[in-house]
Amino acid sequence: MFKSFSVKKLFGWGFIFLVFTLMGIIIASNLDFSAASKAQNTGTTLGKSAMFYENGSPFVAVAENVSPAVVNISAKRQEERDSQDRYFPFDDDFFRRFFGYPAPKTPRKFESKSLGSGFIFKKDGYILTCNHVISRGGDGKVAEKITVKLADGSEYKAEVIGRDRETDVAVLKINAKKDLPAVELGDSDELRVGEWSVAIGNPFPQYGLDRTVTVGVISAKGRKGLYFGEGDTPAFQNYIQTDASINPGNSGGPLVSIKGEVIGINAAITSPSGGNIGIGFAIPINTVKQILPDLMGKGKVARGYLGISPADIDNDLAESMNLTSTEGVLVQKVEANTPADKAGLKEGDVILKFNGTKVTGADQFRFMVAETSPGSEVNLEVLRDGKTMTLQTQLKERPITVSQAPEGESEEEESWLGVSVATTTKDLAEYYGVKYRIGVIVTNLEPGSPADEKGIQVGDIIMKVDGKKVSNGEEYKKIINTLKKRERAIAFVVSRGEPGNTVFLAIKPE
Repeated sequence: MFKSFSVKKLFGWGFIFLVFTLMGIIIASNLDFSAASKAQNTGTTLGKSAMFYENGSPFVAVAENVSPAVVNISAKRQEERDSQDRYFPFDDDFFRRFFGYPAPKTPRKFESKSLGSGFIFKKDGYILTCNHVISRGGDGKVAEKITVKLADGSEYKAEVIGRDRETDVAVLKINAKKDLPAVELGDSDELRVGEWSVAIGNPFPQYGLDRTVTVGVISAKGRKGLYFGEGDTPAFQNYIQTDASINPGNSGGPLVSIKGEVIGINAAITSPSGGNIGIGFAIPINTVKQILPDLMGKGKVARGYLGISPADIDNDLAESMNLTSTEGVLVQKVEANTPADKAGLKEGDVILKFNGTKVTGADQFRFMVAETSPGSEVNLEVLRDGKTMTLQTQLKERPITVSQAPEGESEEEESWLGVSVATTTKDLAEYYGVKYRIGVIVTNLEPGSPADEKGIQVGDIIMKVDGKKVSNGEEYKKIINTLKKRERAIAFVVSRGEPGNTVFLAIKPE
């Protein structure tokens, strides 16, 4: 038999049960009824608005404030490729089998197109993007036609204000005749691994894929030594790594912090399959800020050049050289007729300080030299045979080919008729995939220049100019100095390609 309970006791136990149930709900849900729990202004800068949404995601505010400044960039260029003639619609195997030679080929022009993103950083139409979005790998030519599409669907022809292959940064300008939405540039040096990051792009608006937003974290900082393909690998690398997806077409778009400030330019991914696997790289915005004045004022970046091959010093190397520490960089090679050579630097020297700043490694040393203006007088604290000494020299301007060609390349000579050259070496010939010949090799070619119009190509070896034999850069410079006032056409004899075919060209100065 059950004992009977009074109504009073029943209500008492019920009240206790209700109290404990409510306490459990409060504890489990981690409710906080204090004033601090309410939605607040974060104090960050997101354009003119900094209010995160109550009961919403902070990424919404970031996307809504930054996306209007993100643009799509379409770059078109004409390329000439070998193509089977339309009168011979057979493949090479057919012709080899029946006639003993390959099918006739004829050079045809094709239009190639690249798509990428960018972002407006000044309301009067200045845009930041990656250099590889607007230029071809290898020879680095800028596209003939660059079109920018804004968030409102309007399109504008873009002008290239400046670009830098060595960091993969480019500045474009459009004339919209109105103030445009612009992003705010943050401070990438303040980033910490684990912080939120937002990658925004505008890859394929023509396919209805207008604006993409992906979210991740900062995975690492200071990534170096990455290879993206011949002609497309920047010399100066200090990448931010993120797992926010950087999809095809998003190169050049902004990497944004949770504050809504741009902290980098999305540049590349690493993937064995070509798809995103969570390893993406962005150029730090502080790197961009440093070169912006040169890009906007001169169209290029002037960097200091010393003329050595520096190497890190590990414990084994320090022991073999009787060094007391691994500080500094080892001078592996000194190029002739360079600031390093004139300063008296020798192979085997250890550079301990550059202009009073301690040298900690080869990468840091390269950045320090490059960030010093050409023409600057610099002091080098050097350890040689156990003794410390100070050497002085004046930096020259870093030739672009130093970053593109193998070690030991000769210094690039000044541009003439749109051509920049360097003394041909066997390493350089191998690098450009041509047969070695004595002369000077074309290392850069300005689009639309007289030389470009007449068919000079990067990798051509110039053997004669105006009937005079060219043996090296110095001879070439002396010859062209006598021709700078010439108005009639000038004869060039060049060696081209792996077979070393001799080509005769006549270039008329503008």
